[in-house]
Amino acid sequence: MKVNFKKEFVDCFGKTITEKKNGKETALQIWESLARNLFNLSILGGTPISQDEKYTAYSLSMRIAGNPSEVEVSTEEASFLKRVCAEQLSAGAYGIVADIVEGKEC
Repeated sequence: MKVNFKKEFVDCFGKTITEKKNGKETALQIWESLARNLFNLSILGGTPISQDEKYTAYSLSMRIAGNPSEVEVSTEEASFLKRVCAEQLSAGAYGIVADIVEGKEC
């Protein structure tokens, strides 16, 4: 399935969540957060991830960073991504990503 991660995180009131970048407030981009978290993933559930999981994380991070608006994701990769996000992100950020992956655009 193709997924569009080129979106901004918003809070429960619909306001864009921002971060400081180079001294300026900028919108926190979903695709950047996902790509960064996946690229740096080494532990999940308190245990080191396997070689296969590391390669899945790397592959997803590169595809998300390369073309965030049209990322081809398999069912297995979508489940893996949601598992990673459940541990790495806040409840709100996880919910947004889960909705995007499941096709419930926010």
